[in-house]
Amino acid sequence: MSDISTAIPNSSQALDAILSNPIESGSERTTQATLGQADFFKLLTTQLASQDPLQPMDDTAFIAQMANFSELEMMSQLNDNFGEFTNLQQFQSSQGYIGKKVTMLVEGEEISGTATGLEHIDGTTRVFVDGKGYNIDSVFKVEQVESEQP
Repeated sequence: MSDISTAIPNSSQALDAILSNPIESGSERTTQATLGQADFFKLLTTQLASQDPLQPMDDTAFIAQMANFSELEMMSQLNDNFGEFTNLQQFQSSQGYIGKKVTMLVEGEEISGTATGLEHIDGTTRVFVDGKGYNIDSVFKVEQVESEQP
């Protein structure tokens, strides 16, 4: 007969297993650095299953853990929303580039021309010069186009 304490992992073993799971990103592999909602509930379930039935976890500790997790989840959502807002704000402010001469640094090469349009897709804003789109972050100079006088 096996001992129940060895059959159920403790919360630190569960945390180690979660943090050591690799996440593939393209061709490279990175270690997960943050815990998500599913990871939290996995840890909580392991903690509840591993507790001593004669001395169960204090209700206040459980409520505090839930409150901390809820706060972290809200902060994460706020961070995501702020990132979206920043991207849209960048697009809005970039509209002033249209009709002006922009100078960009692209792969070590300086490119200049009149901005003819903008595009905002998947959080990335691109400025169009001579029919080609460039990342708005590469623009380092914006000038008024000098009109020719007869």
